[in-house]
Amino acid sequence: MHANEAALTVDQAAALRDNLQAKHLPLPTLLRLLRMTDMTDDAKQVPTNASDRSPSRPRRTVFLFAWLGALALIWGTMWVRATVTQSDWGVVNSAGIAAVALGAVGLAVWVVRSSGLSLGRRLALAAILLVLTGAFFAQRLPIELIHNGDVGVVGWRWRGAAPDRELTSLPLRHAEGNAQGTAKVGDARRQAMEENAPAPQSPAAWEPSLHDYPAFLGGKYWADAGDVQFDFEKFASPPRQVWERKIGAGWSSFATVGDLAVTQEQRGDQELVTAYSVATGDVLWAHADNVRWDPNGVGALGYAGPRATPSLHQGRVVTHGATGIVNCLDATTGGLIWSCDTLKQFGGEILMWGVSSSPLVFDDWVVVSVGAPGASVVAFDLATGDLRWKEGKSKASYGSPIRTAFGGVEQVVTVDEGEVVGRRMSDGEPLWRFPWLSHSDSDASASQPVPVGDDLLFVSKGYGHGSALMRIQRENGDRGAFHCEELWRKSVMKTKMGNVVVRDGFVYGLDDVYLQCIELETGRSRWKKRRNPSFGHGQVLLAGDALLTLTEAGEVVIADANPERYRERAAFPAVEGLTWNNPALAGSRLLVRNAAVAACYELPLRSLAVASGPGPDGERAPAANSPE
Repeated sequence: MHANEAALTVDQAAALRDNLQAKHLPLPTLLRLLRMTDMTDDAKQVPTNASDRSPSRPRRTVFLFAWLGALALIWGTMWVRATVTQSDWGVVNSAGIAAVALGAVGLAVWVVRSSGLSLGRRLALAAILLVLTGAFFAQRLPIELIHNGDVGVVGWRWRGAAPDRELTSLPLRHAEGNAQGTAKVGDARRQAMEENAPAPQSPAAWEPSLHDYPAFLGGKYWADAGDVQFDFEKFASPPRQVWERKIGAGWSSFATVGDLAVTQEQRGDQELVTAYSVATGDVLWAHADNVRWDPNGVGALGYAGPRATPSLHQGRVVTHGATGIVNCLDATTGGLIWSCDTLKQFGGEILMWGVSSSPLVFDDWVVVSVGAPGASVVAFDLATGDLRWKEGKSKASYGSPIRTAFGGVEQVVTVDEGEVVGRRMSDGEPLWRFPWLSHSDSDASASQPVPVGDDLLFVSKGYGHGSALMRIQRENGDRGAFHCEELWRKSVMKTKMGNVVVRDGFVYGLDDVYLQCIELETGRSRWKKRRNPSFGHGQVLLAGDALLTLTEAGEVVIADANPERYRERAAFPAVEGLTWNNPALAGSRLLVRNAAVAACYELPLRSLAVASGPGPDGERAPAANSPE
């Protein structure tokens, strides 16, 4: 283009264009001249003042990057805080999930306002983003191990893919003569139970041994296998696996007496109480209820199946299902003795994550946490199922009742929703209570209260709360009213889904995903260990002077129960998959399971003493520190 052509004013260019169109010029020349005048017209539209210019594409992205950057900064700050202060990683994961949702919303807003696309494309793309985000969270994705062991939402969980529905059903037969008379079971339900009672595969012998583990946590205040001494030199190779079996869904654990190992599981639409052989893993008998607990919404994060662990006592098996059904069964055949659908009989509702209270069974008593109006806690007669007493208005938590004594009075202690209560064993009369903040549909309590010393009670929970030590005493001697005194409360031992063990005045347990040791007397932390692979929300068992932890990933980790430092002695993979079930150690046999597989291992021992430990029929842990 010539310099004089480029110097045309806008008016001159317009006049030239009109003249050119009126003349008959060659087509190439005409097109070149018209292009020049069009460029001059475009120049008319360009503002001479830079402040009047429209936003450029880089400026359109400022909102998007600022929004995403702010979310990343918030999440990163919480991650650093959790790492440095060793605080609740569940909060970090929740913040990460919220950041994903808010990031998707922010991206949709940017697409509509600043992407520069046509209106139709903007609306369509924003709608796709929001629909995909909604579908992602609506599926309630499964809990997997991320962030070095804590839980997070990863992968799809399609509703029809429940593994327990693919398991082979156990053979059924008409259970004539199994069910004995009781007013707790209606005729129609009794007939259905008898017609759907799985047949015994072989007789089960009731042969108690000195190393039984007969109830939740072995029937003690904490999981304690007695004075077991591991032979760590032989842990150079993984322990021998005795057997492995597929199992139904649920978070129930094994309870053992002799060769009998009983647990609860979900297979399809049947909630089962199943007896296995400790020696072989064979099914000895099973009892079925035609119910299935498989919640939707937030409750789906807890998955399907029963949660409580059976109690074995005097030739009977007492269970508490995920929908509130209490069964008393013959331990040798699985035959029904009596049953009570507690929620139907007493009212109330199933908790968000299912009924989880394991039954307390001793002498001729059965005590369960029901959480119904007027029946927070209910006591039955073991032989007949007759109601002995019911008391309380609070909803239940996810813990189980314990039996103890304070001030010379035998009591049942429960962690209810929002409080800890001690009730007189004989009639259920409440003797004392103290507030313990929890909500069974959010920051729930799942850990056991632990009596220590003569008048002390240790309590703990997760969700950032921590633990406390209470003194329970009578005000004026043996006849006065009970009084609760808080000795300390600290943000330590935040046991979200597990329980603690106590040895020599020190408390060991999982503080969120960290294994921690604290002083019982003061609550001072002695050490705290985060492992890779992580403990996650696993379960801890005390075996002699060792801590056996079944991690959330199904690994067994054994360390010294030493208040001075963490020292790991052995580790081996036990079961694969998400594992929230407690282990059971009966002598040298370790029984582990999760919602898909069960296994038995022979652990190498140096010595095996008679099973004993903290409980109402044994010695209580000392209250004062006595470090080794």
